Amino acid sequence: MLRMTKNRKDILQLIDSSSIPLSAYDVEKLSKTSLPTVYRALDFLLKTGQIKSFSLHQCNYYYSAAEHKHFFICSKCNQFFPIHECFMEEYERTLQKKMKIEIHEHFVLFTGLCPSCLKEKEDKRE
Repeated sequence: MLRMTKNRKDILQLIDSSSIPLSAYDVEKLSKTSLPTVYRALDFLLKTGQIKSFSLHQCNYYYSAAEHKHFFICSKCNQFFPIHECFMEEYERTLQKKMKIEIHEHFVLFTGLCPSCLKEKEDKRE
């Protein structure tokens, strides 16, 4: 049986405290842990359900499973922003009833332009 090592605890704490998803490279840089150790820890944390992940642009991102989260990523500067509100409950109920399914969870990732990139775009128009 695998146990929760100090590296795994440290990486979990890092991911839990982040308001945005982190790549393995982000975790490596922030934790000052070798990349192979980071990947082993991430694999363990995923398998034990302590973190979740998604893939975007051929890169995996990791975020805490401890709370429900949604995100926005700027399609120009690639910066992530947390979205704290969730308005999906009514939509889930509608889908479940209409499609005769049971939804256990959802994940939302919005893309577009962040305030800085949007301002830059508007400034170029003037």
